[in-house]
Amino acid sequence: MTSDVEKMLMDYVGAWNSGDPEKVVSFLTDDCVFESLPGEAVHRGLEEIKAWATGVFAAFPDFKLEIKSLFVAGDWVGVEWIETGTHKGPMGSSPPTGKSFSVPGASIIELHQGKIKRETLYWDSATFLRQLGLMPEVHSQ
Repeated sequence: MTSDVEKMLMDYVGAWNSGDPEKVVSFLTDDCVFESLPGEAVHRGLEEIKAWATGVFAAFPDFKLEIKSLFVAGDWVGVEWIETGTHKGPMGSSPPTGKSFSVPGASIIELHQGKIKRETLYWDSATFLRQLGLMPEVHSQ
């Protein structure tokens, strides 16, 4: 049986997969904090998170998120995921490379009254950048 929290999270993933920033922020509290580690960025509040999601969808119009596993413990959720996409629009100062990525990661999510209050995601940004051709490959000697 799927819990209400699990259903909400699947709908949240569906919002990310829709490419619609309005849908994404509809799952968040007004004071939500979204943090990407290691040290990538912290986005605070609906407008800032919406602007960031808009940039993600512009750079990766085919962005997809797939949940591999999740657990719920009260108002806390742990999620393992894989995100994929193709770099077709500018990302910061980087022009589109046309290359695709597939990167696993995990999120720790804090809930408040049925919405996401905080999401901290942990992922390997170096692998992401290598797959896009924006960082040199590491070769063992």
